Amino acid sequence: MENAQTPVETDITPCLSPRPVETIPQSVYESAANHVRNQLGSRDTPRVALMCGKGLGGIAEKLEGPLLELPFTEIPGFVHSTVVTTAGRLVFGEISGTPLVCIVGRCHYYEGYTMKHITFPIRVVSLLGVKTLVVTSAVSGVAPELDLGDIIVVKDHISLPALAGLNPLIGPNFAQLGPRLPSLYNAYTFNLRKLAFKVFYENPDLQKRGVRMREAVYCYTTGPSSETRAESLALRSLGAQVIGTSTVPEVIVARHSGLDVLCLGLVTSVAAQGEEPSAEKAALAALTGTPMPKIVEEDDILTRKASVKKGSQRPSDLNLLIQRIVDQL
Repeated sequence: MENAQTPVETDITPCLSPRPVETIPQSVYESAANHVRNQLGSRDTPRVALMCGKGLGGIAEKLEGPLLELPFTEIPGFVHSTVVTTAGRLVFGEISGTPLVCIVGRCHYYEGYTMKHITFPIRVVSLLGVKTLVVTSAVSGVAPELDLGDIIVVKDHISLPALAGLNPLIGPNFAQLGPRLPSLYNAYTFNLRKLAFKVFYENPDLQKRGVRMREAVYCYTTGPSSETRAESLALRSLGAQVIGTSTVPEVIVARHSGLDVLCLGLVTSVAAQGEEPSAEKAALAALTGTPMPKIVEEDDILTRKASVKKGSQRPSDLNLLIQRIVDQL
């Protein structure tokens, strides 16, 4: 007769939450903030944080005064991006005397990180004393009036992941960091959006170079695959004007932390606006010898050479705009 197996004892702590959730203890945020604070030494505490989107990190090279760079790999709790060519880092400096920190090399949910991980830098800079967050992001235009190279001032957002239950605030709430049920009614601070347009119209050189700036509603999707034609049309019918795979989780956490937020997007691609060609009609035309109209992707970015050339100049224009906005904060 075989011996009965002895049950293996396990040390499993019962989950006190209704369901298991990913969370990061407040002590981890504070440990990271203390580490950064110690590295800053006698430097002034940054009042503004700038989160740089992909290809938009050039503003970090424009900072003035003695610079301090802290790689993400040296800060407790930080993760690093797997999709950017430069290592993630915090860069401290000044613009027109305003202490500022640039967050270069943001992480995305589609890389496999949790919402808590990708928003970790926002928690840390808020604990350092930052009061204003400026976010830049590359976006895809779905509104027909948008073109490559347009600069977008985000006025509101639609977050499909958050509506479906993927919100960075899910889990235990630490009252010291923010309220349990924060309002996002004015997620993108009106006065900052107003300031962005004021600065834009005060600088005629930007208009001379053909820069266009528009307000738009940002739709957040997780990526990394782009939207189908049907999905783009559906999102546009919901009110989306641009689509992106970042920004919104950071904005939610920033607002939860009490920060004012300005989000500036750069249109780097546009969605096709026409209907999907009919394969059935194409097959019948082939069988009957009937000529089919040539299928033309009117909004294919490869056919918009002038727009592509113009769009390649816009990161420097966006950086100039940001410098002048910070100068007036």
